[in-house]
Amino acid sequence: MGKNRGRTKPTEAGALLVPSSTLLDNHFEELLETIEEIRGLTALLKALPSSSDNRDEYEGRLYTALTHLDHHVKPAIKEWDRVVDRMPDN
Repeated sequence: MGKNRGRTKPTEAGALLVPSSTLLDNHFEELLETIEEIRGLTALLKALPSSSDNRDEYEGRLYTALTHLDHHVKPAIKEWDRVVDRMPDN
């Protein structure tokens, strides 16, 4: 992460969900990339015969992706809570 960690980010008009901090935005990007990787790996594993020599490699990559997802979910929730707590009550 760069210098802008934790700074407020301007919202984009018409966006459904706009992160309120660069830190949260970074976690969302990591989550989305990891989810796509998990989708690809699970599709690959479903199509791969259980006797395939590559199965161990793909299962290992899937486990790594799942741990990476866990690594970003918890801090994203914590940052989300921090941002929401700082919002004015309107």
